[in-house]
Amino acid sequence: MKIQKSSILIPDEGDKPLAYYAIRCLKEADPNLEINLVVPCDRREDDNSWLIFYQHSRYVDHLFFSEHKMDSVDYLQDVIQIVKDRAIELILPASEMGFKFASKFREELSKHCPLAALPSQDALDIAFDKGKLGEFLQQQKIPTPRTVSVSEFQQGVKLNYPVLFKPVAGSGGKDIQKFNSPDEIKIPDNYDSSQENYVVQEYITGYDIDCNVLCYEGKILTYTVQQPLGTEPGFSPKIDKLKFVHDSTVVEVVQQAMSSLKWNGITHLDLRYCSKTGKLYIIEMNPRFWQSLMGSLIAGVNFPYLLYLLSTNVDFKPVDYQDKYLSLIH
Repeated sequence: MKIQKSSILIPDEGDKPLAYYAIRCLKEADPNLEINLVVPCDRREDDNSWLIFYQHSRYVDHLFFSEHKMDSVDYLQDVIQIVKDRAIELILPASEMGFKFASKFREELSKHCPLAALPSQDALDIAFDKGKLGEFLQQQKIPTPRTVSVSEFQQGVKLNYPVLFKPVAGSGGKDIQKFNSPDEIKIPDNYDSSQENYVVQEYITGYDIDCNVLCYEGKILTYTVQQPLGTEPGFSPKIDKLKFVHDSTVVEVVQQAMSSLKWNGITHLDLRYCSKTGKLYIIEMNPRFWQSLMGSLIAGVNFPYLLYLLSTNVDFKPVDYQDKYLSLIH
Protein backbone atom coordinates (compact mmCIF):
# COMPACT_ATOMS: atom_id res chain seq x y z
CA MET A 1 0.00 0.00 0.00
CA LYS A 2 1.34 3.43 -0.95
CA ILE A 3 1.99 5.67 2.06
CA GLN A 4 0.44 9.14 1.80
CA LYS A 5 3.13 11.75 2.41
CA SER A 6 2.53 15.15 3.96
CA SER A 7 4.42 17.75 1.96
CA ILE A 8 6.40 20.67 3.44
CA LEU A 9 7.99 23.53 1.47
CA ILE A 10 11.02 25.37 2.87
CA PRO A 11 11.90 28.68 1.14
CA ASP A 12 15.59 29.16 1.81
CA GLU A 13 18.80 30.86 0.65
CA GLY A 14 20.37 27.45 0.17
CA ASP A 15 23.83 28.60 1.29
CA LYS A 16 23.52 27.96 5.05
CA PRO A 17 22.96 24.86 7.21
CA LEU A 18 19.83 25.99 9.11
CA ALA A 19 17.45 24.40 6.61
CA TYR A 20 19.45 21.18 6.80
CA TYR A 21 19.17 21.05 10.58
CA ALA A 22 15.42 21.68 10.37
CA ILE A 23 15.01 18.99 7.70
CA ARG A 24 16.98 16.45 9.74
CA CYS A 25 14.73 17.09 12.73
CA LEU A 26 11.56 16.75 10.64
CA LYS A 27 12.72 13.50 9.05
CA GLU A 28 13.83 12.17 12.44
CA ALA A 29 10.27 12.57 13.71
CA ASP A 30 8.51 11.38 10.54
CA PRO A 31 10.53 9.87 7.67
CA ASN A 32 7.41 9.99 5.49
CA LEU A 33 7.31 13.78 5.43
CA GLU A 34 8.07 15.02 1.92
CA ILE A 35 10.56 17.87 2.10
CA ASN A 36 10.69 20.41 -0.72
CA LEU A 37 13.31 23.16 -0.81
CA VAL A 38 13.16 26.23 -3.07
CA VAL A 39 16.30 28.33 -3.58
CA PRO A 40 16.63 31.77 -5.30
CA CYS A 41 18.84 32.50 -8.30
CA ASP A 42 21.34 34.73 -6.49
CA ARG A 43 22.51 31.82 -4.31
CA ARG A 44 23.29 29.48 -7.21
CA GLU A 45 27.06 29.94 -7.26
CA ASP A 46 29.43 27.16 -8.30
CA ASP A 47 31.21 27.25 -4.93
CA ASN A 48 28.05 27.10 -2.82
CA SER A 49 28.94 23.99 -0.83
CA TRP A 50 25.66 23.85 1.08
CA LEU A 51 23.63 24.02 -2.12
CA ILE A 52 25.72 21.19 -3.57
CA PHE A 53 24.99 19.26 -0.37
CA TYR A 54 21.24 19.91 -0.66
CA GLN A 55 21.30 18.70 -4.26
CA HIS A 56 22.63 15.32 -3.15
CA SER A 57 21.06 14.98 0.30
CA ARG A 58 18.77 12.01 0.84
CA TYR A 59 16.75 14.14 3.25
CA VAL A 60 15.61 16.58 0.54
CA ASP A 61 12.93 14.99 -1.65
CA HIS A 62 12.68 17.82 -4.20
CA LEU A 63 14.95 20.81 -4.80
CA PHE A 64 13.55 23.70 -6.85
CA PHE A 65 15.25 26.80 -8.23
CA SER A 66 13.68 30.20 -8.74
CA GLU A 67 15.26 32.61 -11.19
CA HIS A 68 14.32 35.50 -8.93
CA LYS A 69 15.56 37.01 -5.68
CA MET A 70 13.96 35.85 -2.49
CA ASP A 71 12.22 39.07 -1.48
CA SER A 72 10.63 39.61 -4.92
CA VAL A 73 7.07 39.14 -6.12
CA ASP A 74 8.37 36.90 -8.91
CA TYR A 75 9.93 34.56 -6.34
CA LEU A 76 6.59 34.58 -4.51
CA GLN A 77 4.84 33.46 -7.70
CA ASP A 78 7.34 30.61 -8.13
CA VAL A 79 6.65 29.49 -4.57
CA ILE A 80 2.90 29.58 -5.16
CA GLN A 81 3.32 27.47 -8.29
CA ILE A 82 5.31 24.87 -6.36
CA VAL A 83 2.60 24.86 -3.68
CA LYS A 84 0.01 24.03 -6.34
CA ASP A 85 2.12 21.48 -8.22
CA ARG A 86 3.28 19.56 -5.14
CA ALA A 87 0.09 19.90 -3.06
CA ILE A 88 2.12 21.49 -0.26
CA GLU A 89 0.57 21.14 3.19
CA LEU A 90 2.71 23.71 5.00
CA ILE A 91 5.27 26.42 4.22
CA LEU A 92 7.91 26.24 6.96
CA PRO A 93 10.91 28.63 6.80
CA ALA A 94 14.16 27.90 8.60
CA SER A 95 16.53 30.86 8.09
CA GLU A 96 16.32 34.61 8.61
CA MET A 97 15.57 35.29 4.94
CA GLY A 98 13.02 32.48 4.94
CA PHE A 99 11.10 33.94 7.87
CA LYS A 100 11.28 37.44 6.42
CA PHE A 101 9.92 36.16 3.09
CA ALA A 102 7.07 34.20 4.70
CA SER A 103 6.14 37.15 6.89
CA LYS A 104 6.33 39.77 4.12
CA PHE A 105 4.04 37.77 1.84
CA ARG A 106 1.98 36.00 4.53
CA GLU A 107 -1.35 37.31 3.28
CA GLU A 108 -0.86 36.16 -0.32
CA LEU A 109 0.79 32.85 0.65
CA SER A 110 -1.97 31.95 3.11
CA LYS A 111 -4.50 32.07 0.27
CA HIS A 112 -2.80 29.01 -1.21
CA CYS A 113 -1.28 27.13 1.73
CA PRO A 114 -1.04 27.26 5.53
CA LEU A 115 2.09 28.89 6.96
CA ALA A 116 4.12 27.84 9.95
CA ALA A 117 3.14 29.77 13.08
CA LEU A 118 4.63 33.26 12.74
CA PRO A 119 4.88 36.28 15.03
CA SER A 120 3.19 39.46 13.90
CA GLN A 121 5.10 41.59 11.41
CA ASP A 122 5.62 44.24 14.11
CA ALA A 123 7.04 41.67 16.55
CA LEU A 124 9.30 40.23 13.86
CA ASP A 125 10.60 43.70 12.94
CA ILE A 126 11.43 44.36 16.59
CA ALA A 127 13.21 41.04 17.05
CA PHE A 128 15.34 41.39 13.91
CA ASP A 129 16.51 44.92 14.81
CA LYS A 130 18.80 45.22 17.86
CA GLY A 131 17.96 48.90 18.29
CA LYS A 132 14.21 48.33 18.22
CA LEU A 133 14.53 45.30 20.50
CA GLY A 134 16.58 47.20 23.07
CA GLU A 135 14.10 50.08 23.06
CA PHE A 136 11.13 47.71 23.35
CA LEU A 137 12.57 45.69 26.23
CA GLN A 138 13.55 48.87 28.09
CA GLN A 139 10.01 50.25 27.67
CA GLN A 140 8.57 46.98 28.99
CA LYS A 141 11.02 47.02 31.92
CA ILE A 142 12.43 43.66 30.87
CA PRO A 143 16.12 43.38 31.85
CA THR A 144 18.38 44.20 28.89
CA PRO A 145 21.61 46.18 28.57
CA ARG A 146 21.03 49.86 27.92
CA THR A 147 21.06 50.33 24.15
CA VAL A 148 21.07 53.61 22.18
CA SER A 149 21.61 54.70 18.58
CA VAL A 150 25.02 55.95 17.52
CA SER A 151 23.58 59.45 16.98
CA GLU A 152 22.21 59.50 20.55
CA PHE A 153 25.61 58.33 21.80
CA GLN A 154 27.36 61.08 19.82
CA GLN A 155 24.96 63.64 21.30
CA GLY A 156 26.17 62.80 24.78
CA VAL A 157 23.97 60.00 26.15
CA LYS A 158 25.93 58.52 29.05
CA LEU A 159 26.61 54.78 29.11
CA ASN A 160 28.68 52.65 31.45
CA TYR A 161 31.87 51.28 29.92
CA PRO A 162 32.78 48.92 28.35
CA VAL A 163 30.38 49.44 25.43
CA LEU A 164 29.75 47.49 22.24
CA PHE A 165 29.15 48.93 18.79
CA LYS A 166 26.82 46.43 17.10
CA PRO A 167 25.12 46.32 13.69
CA VAL A 168 21.34 46.54 14.12
CA ALA A 169 20.95 43.47 11.89
CA GLY A 170 22.97 40.30 11.51
CA SER A 171 24.15 37.47 13.73
CA GLY A 172 27.20 35.41 14.64
CA GLY A 173 29.01 38.28 16.32
CA LYS A 174 30.01 39.82 12.98
CA ASP A 175 31.30 43.43 12.98
CA ILE A 176 30.86 43.89 16.75
CA GLN A 177 33.50 46.12 18.39
CA LYS A 178 34.17 46.56 22.10
CA PHE A 179 35.52 49.79 23.63
CA ASN A 180 36.69 49.96 27.23
CA SER A 181 36.85 53.75 27.54
CA PRO A 182 35.84 56.93 25.67
CA ASP A 183 39.42 57.33 24.45
CA GLU A 184 39.15 54.09 22.45
CA ILE A 185 35.95 54.97 20.58
CA LYS A 186 36.16 54.67 16.81
CA ILE A 187 32.99 54.88 14.73
CA PRO A 188 32.82 51.84 12.39
CA ASP A 189 33.71 52.63 8.78
CA ASN A 190 30.41 51.18 7.54
CA TYR A 191 28.26 53.20 9.93
CA ASP A 192 25.49 54.96 7.97
CA SER A 193 23.98 57.89 9.88
CA SER A 194 20.98 58.06 7.51
CA GLN A 195 20.14 54.42 8.21
CA GLU A 196 21.30 54.25 11.85
CA ASN A 197 22.69 50.80 11.04
CA TYR A 198 24.59 50.51 14.35
CA VAL A 199 23.67 50.67 18.02
CA VAL A 200 25.79 51.24 21.12
CA GLN A 201 25.13 48.83 23.99
CA GLU A 202 26.53 48.54 27.49
CA TYR A 203 28.67 45.43 27.80
CA ILE A 204 27.66 42.93 30.49
CA THR A 205 30.66 41.27 32.11
CA GLY A 206 29.66 37.69 32.80
CA TYR A 207 28.70 34.54 30.92
CA ASP A 208 26.28 33.63 28.15
CA ILE A 209 23.20 31.47 28.41
CA ASP A 210 20.71 30.83 25.61
CA CYS A 211 17.04 29.94 25.46
CA ASN A 212 15.12 28.35 22.59
CA VAL A 213 11.33 28.53 22.65
CA LEU A 214 8.17 27.56 20.81
CA CYS A 215 5.27 29.87 21.65
CA TYR A 216 1.61 30.37 20.94
CA GLU A 217 0.08 33.81 21.49
CA GLY A 218 2.86 34.78 23.86
CA LYS A 219 2.83 31.61 25.96
CA ILE A 220 5.87 29.34 25.97
CA LEU A 221 4.78 25.83 24.96
CA THR A 222 8.20 24.23 25.22
CA TYR A 223 11.79 25.40 25.61
CA THR A 224 15.40 24.43 26.14
CA VAL A 225 18.05 26.39 28.02
CA GLN A 226 21.69 25.91 27.05
CA GLN A 227 24.99 27.25 28.25
CA PRO A 228 27.85 27.50 25.72
CA LEU A 229 31.09 26.07 27.08
CA GLY A 230 34.28 27.89 26.21
CA THR A 231 34.85 31.04 24.19
CA GLU A 232 35.61 32.05 20.62
CA PRO A 233 37.82 34.97 19.49
CA GLY A 234 35.81 38.17 19.21
CA PHE A 235 32.07 37.77 19.63
CA SER A 236 31.31 34.65 17.62
CA PRO A 237 29.07 32.25 19.55
CA LYS A 238 30.64 29.07 20.90
CA ILE A 239 28.25 26.24 20.04
CA ASP A 240 30.36 23.11 19.55
CA LYS A 241 30.08 22.20 23.25
CA LEU A 242 26.91 22.91 25.21
CA LYS A 243 25.47 22.21 28.63
CA PHE A 244 21.67 21.90 28.66
CA VAL A 245 20.29 23.06 32.00
CA HIS A 246 17.00 23.96 33.67
CA ASP A 247 17.02 27.57 34.85
CA SER A 248 13.77 29.09 36.11
CA THR A 249 15.15 32.65 36.04
CA VAL A 250 15.91 32.35 32.32
CA VAL A 251 12.44 31.00 31.59
CA GLU A 252 10.77 33.72 33.67
CA VAL A 253 12.60 36.56 31.89
CA VAL A 254 12.04 35.03 28.45
CA GLN A 255 8.35 34.52 29.21
CA GLN A 256 8.06 38.24 30.01
CA ALA A 257 9.48 39.08 26.58
CA MET A 258 7.34 36.53 24.74
CA SER A 259 4.18 37.75 26.47
CA SER A 260 4.96 41.38 25.68
CA LEU A 261 5.55 40.54 22.01
CA LYS A 262 2.56 38.15 21.87
CA TRP A 263 5.00 35.81 20.14
CA ASN A 264 3.95 32.96 17.86
CA GLY A 265 6.32 30.25 16.68
CA ILE A 266 9.99 29.71 17.42
CA THR A 267 12.86 31.96 18.38
CA HIS A 268 16.32 31.78 19.93
CA LEU A 269 17.38 34.27 22.59
CA ASP A 270 20.89 35.21 23.70
CA LEU A 271 21.04 36.12 27.39
CA ARG A 272 23.87 36.94 29.78
CA TYR A 273 24.36 36.68 33.53
CA CYS A 274 26.30 39.57 35.06
CA SER A 275 29.22 38.21 37.11
CA LYS A 276 29.14 41.26 39.40
CA THR A 277 25.44 41.34 40.33
CA GLY A 278 24.08 37.95 39.25
CA LYS A 279 21.39 39.76 37.26
CA LEU A 280 20.19 38.25 33.98
CA TYR A 281 19.80 40.28 30.77
CA ILE A 282 18.31 39.56 27.36
CA ILE A 283 20.95 40.52 24.80
CA GLU A 284 19.45 39.57 21.42
CA MET A 285 16.70 37.60 19.69
CA ASN A 286 17.07 35.49 16.55
CA PRO A 287 13.59 34.68 15.18
CA ARG A 288 14.70 31.71 13.10
CA PHE A 289 16.13 28.27 13.75
CA TRP A 290 19.57 28.24 15.37
CA GLN A 291 22.97 26.71 14.74
CA SER A 292 22.71 24.38 17.75
CA LEU A 293 19.28 23.04 16.73
CA MET A 294 20.55 19.46 16.63
CA GLY A 295 21.65 19.87 20.25
CA SER A 296 18.06 20.59 21.27
CA LEU A 297 17.00 17.46 19.38
CA ILE A 298 19.57 15.30 21.19
CA ALA A 299 18.51 16.80 24.53
CA GLY A 300 14.93 15.74 23.78
CA VAL A 301 13.07 18.62 22.06
CA ASN A 302 12.40 18.51 18.31
CA PHE A 303 11.52 22.14 17.64
CA PRO A 304 10.89 21.91 13.86
CA TYR A 305 8.50 18.99 14.27
CA LEU A 306 6.67 20.64 17.17
CA LEU A 307 6.35 23.79 15.04
CA TYR A 308 4.93 21.59 12.28
CA LEU A 309 2.39 20.09 14.70
CA LEU A 310 1.41 23.48 16.11
CA SER A 311 1.01 24.91 12.61
CA THR A 312 -1.17 22.02 11.42
CA ASN A 313 -3.40 22.16 14.54
CA VAL A 314 -2.21 18.85 15.99
CA ASP A 315 -2.29 18.77 19.79
CA PHE A 316 0.89 17.81 21.62
CA LYS A 317 1.98 17.71 25.23
CA PRO A 318 4.78 19.94 26.57
CA VAL A 319 8.14 18.25 26.03
CA ASP A 320 10.87 18.28 28.66
CA TYR A 321 14.58 17.78 28.06
CA GLN A 322 17.55 16.28 29.82
CA ASP A 323 20.26 18.18 31.64
CA LYS A 324 23.33 17.03 29.77
CA TYR A 325 26.61 17.98 28.14
CA LEU A 326 26.76 17.74 24.35
CA SER A 327 29.49 18.02 21.76
CA LEU A 328 28.24 19.10 18.32
CA ILE A 329 31.57 18.77 16.53
CA HIS A 330 30.80 17.31 13.10
